[in-house]
Amino acid sequence: MRGQHPARAAAAAVAAFLFLGGCGPLARTAAEPSPEAAAGRAGRAAPLAPAREPSAAETRLLERAEQILISRCMDGRGFPYAVTEAPEAARSFPYGVDDVEWARAHGYGGRDERAAARAREADPNQRYFRGLSASGRAAARTALMGSAPVGLSATAPTGMTITASPEGCIADAERTLYGDLATWFRVKVVTMNLRPVRETRVHEDRQYAQAVGEWAACMRAAGRPYASPDASRQAAAHFGESMPPAEADAAEAELAVIEATCASGTALARVSKALDHTYGERLRAQHQEEIALRWRLQDGALPMARQVCEEHGSEEHGKTPNPRTSGGSHA
Repeated sequence: MRGQHPARAAAAAVAAFLFLGGCGPLARTAAEPSPEAAAGRAGRAAPLAPAREPSAAETRLLERAEQILISRCMDGRGFPYAVTEAPEAARSFPYGVDDVEWARAHGYGGRDERAAARAREADPNQRYFRGLSASGRAAARTALMGSAPVGLSATAPTGMTITASPEGCIADAERTLYGDLATWFRVKVVTMNLRPVRETRVHEDRQYAQAVGEWAACMRAAGRPYASPDASRQAAAHFGESMPPAEADAAEAELAVIEATCASGTALARVSKALDHTYGERLRAQHQEEIALRWRLQDGALPMARQVCEEHGSEEHGKTPNPRTSGGSHA
């Protein structure tokens, strides 16, 4: 997957190769038309299922099923692929840390990030990928992602055009689950990129700038003269360059607690939450069709996801435990 900007394109390609999620229904093959397409050819409008956001458990089911389908596909192409669980998303504070207790325990999340990096390093798919020759890695990448990121294209709310291949095991798994791969790719690109647009709009809002000014005054009074939460976070990131890890973590936590105290003690936390909600609602209204369609596709994929996962569980039952089936990302 890539975008028009070269650096972002490279990052997107790496991310696509390192992380897989999603899983869906087995009842429809790639050759079978979706109900929407069949209804369209019949000259009538397809009935739309109610749009219902999948629960967290259903999302995990879809993600695991997609992993299983990718594993089957890669195995059929001669490449072992471990079914792993995606790690839980780290808590983020895009407008500044505002939870004092969290800051006291995690700082800015540096220790958590190091643990996540170790988990990625130990991931069985990554270990396998690193052990291949250059030609082997290229062949594995092609099997997983297709030969080139062309064939699927969608414009994200950020304005970036994202492309991907309709070939490869990722595409095969998503096509199996969601039927219309082009539609699924489009709604996924749109809905997954609403957050950066929302956060950018908050940062550019005059009310946020005014609240940051109040926060900065509080930080100066506490002996930490940083102009913005980004500046304090960047300062904390450099602690590890001159301190042992334990000392760097303690210094990071101390600064994060001061930041959170100032955020909650001034208008920053309140204004950030209010603006985030306002811009989020506007974006959801603007892209409600894509959001609803994604939910309907996910809901329709659940029966197959359950079948895929149940079949995989039956296949795994009685096997000798494989240490490769734990991790959090794919090769």
